[in-house]
Amino acid sequence: MIPTNNSKEEETLARFLNKLPLEVSESFDATQRQALMTALTSSSPPSRKLDVRKSFSLLGRKYYFVVLLGKDRRTHKRVRIAQLEVHDQGLRRYLSMGLAGSLLSAVVLSTAYLAASAVGVNFFPQSHADNVLFAPQAEASEP
Repeated sequence: MIPTNNSKEEETLARFLNKLPLEVSESFDATQRQALMTALTSSSPPSRKLDVRKSFSLLGRKYYFVVLLGKDRRTHKRVRIAQLEVHDQGLRRYLSMGLAGSLLSAVVLSTAYLAASAVGVNFFPQSHADNVLFAPQAEASEP
């Protein structure tokens, strides 16, 4: 049975129970419903120095903006997690920039080498792959 009284707490509980399947919402007894109502409505809105919430229409669409200002009451653990996430993003940025720079350098050097080879400039005259891989082995002479 879903409560039908008009108090805000009971309206909140009714909205919550309406989202559940009927057999589940009817399975709660009075004590469980009271505990659910307490859990759903116990948090009080945080006090802020500035809390401005406005909506406006522009070109046939509805927009809103929110300005909040107040003391940061998050736990130290949550603040540290936020700092680590920012640090992790910076690390990812530097690693990706390093990888992109390395790939770009390899492409530029390879292109320069191929262009120089095409016009006949030989940077390594004595070390071709054919000479290194297929050159006859010099046999050691016995004294």
